[in-house]
Amino acid sequence: MSLKSRILEYINQHKEGVNISDMEKPLGENRMKIGFLTKVLLDEGKIEKRNSQYFSVSDADQDKSVFIRRDYF
Repeated sequence: MSLKSRILEYINQHKEGVNISDMEKPLGENRMKIGFLTKVLLDEGKIEKRNSQYFSVSDADQDKSVFIRRDYF
């Protein structure tokens, strides 16, 4: 399992939110790697950040209104 997947899983398991420093020891990685990958997860919309804590984004919270419009003439 990739570190990115492990971070997402860890955040999803902690509904109360977590700091990057909370993830260092359980994941066995330094805060620079975790910080970089949490930024990627934020950009992908898979997690959200409030103050200094990261929270999971439930399926209901994610925007499912994306569609592709194709006009054929």
